[in-house]
Amino acid sequence: MSRPWRRRLRRGAILIVSLLVLLLVLAVVFIHKKPGYPPSLLGVCGARRLPPGSSPLPADDLLFDANPTGHYEIYVSGPNGSDMRRLTDDPMFDSWYPRLAPDRRRILFYRTPAGVHDRNYMLTSLWMMNANGGDVTEVLSPGCYGWLFQGHAEWSPDGESLVMFGGKANPQIYVTTVDGTDPRQITDRPGPNVDPSWSPDGSTIVFVGCPSVPCSPPDYEIYTVSSAGGPVHRLTYDHLRDNDPRYSPNGKLIAWESETEPPSPSAPAGIWQIRVAKADGADVRTITSGHSISTNPFWSVDGSRIFFYRFVYGKPKWQLWSMLPDGSDAVQITRHTSFDSEMVSQ
Repeated sequence: MSRPWRRRLRRGAILIVSLLVLLLVLAVVFIHKKPGYPPSLLGVCGARRLPPGSSPLPADDLLFDANPTGHYEIYVSGPNGSDMRRLTDDPMFDSWYPRLAPDRRRILFYRTPAGVHDRNYMLTSLWMMNANGGDVTEVLSPGCYGWLFQGHAEWSPDGESLVMFGGKANPQIYVTTVDGTDPRQITDRPGPNVDPSWSPDGSTIVFVGCPSVPCSPPDYEIYTVSSAGGPVHRLTYDHLRDNDPRYSPNGKLIAWESETEPPSPSAPAGIWQIRVAKADGADVRTITSGHSISTNPFWSVDGSRIFFYRFVYGKPKWQLWSMLPDGSDAVQITRHTSFDSEMVSQ
């Protein structure tokens, strides 16, 4: 081939490559101008630098998300809901599901585009920040590790690992390093496997799954599995939709919520109650009542109370509550009438 032809081919190849690069840049610019899209170029699968941590939050402070600004942000308050302080501030997102590190110096939370909140786990991204709200850092973008869904990340008791669900048609339970890298699959089961959390000693993970497929939400039951993986153990046989199980700090009890009555004209989202059982699934007790939705139970640091959030049909907004582990002494913490308060943790 003559040199002029070679030069023409080389120039043509350079032109084609340049056009492809330009198209890629334009595509990236377009994606990043879409409202609410996570601010990462090709996706973040593991934080490049973890927030260093701040002074620890006081032991009785509460974390929750609320929407007084019109979208959800992360807030901290005193134990009775007083001195409410905002920790995040980004109107492009709903920021929700805060989880405080064992040393109380950093916070995990999720973000979705504003207006989505927890209604689409295909759009969730995992974030971390200092307990004072600084150094907000993305940990996992949507689509990381080929997952279509991700959610429910929780700190291990030693603060060195995270457990979460992730995957496609049938999400599984995964454990990652604290920066979101090195995902290790813990379950390999049909149907969705979601809502994981740790036992206090880190040896066991409690989660929600189905006994068989096909699986629909009313089939959800509570299971446990070793944090190293292996056989699963079924705890509930109630044929109710069960979600959000968590161990008490001493490891003797598990609390979760169940849909005890299906949707009806007077309760369009059903009736949900908090339930408690021994760690082996024995002695199941329903500890809340009423024409309401009581959900997302979270134990106080010393295990003396259970925090949860509740929507009472006929009332305007979600509120934070606490009660003793037997359901007595239920106390409403927040009394906002213009916005919701959800996803409490301590």
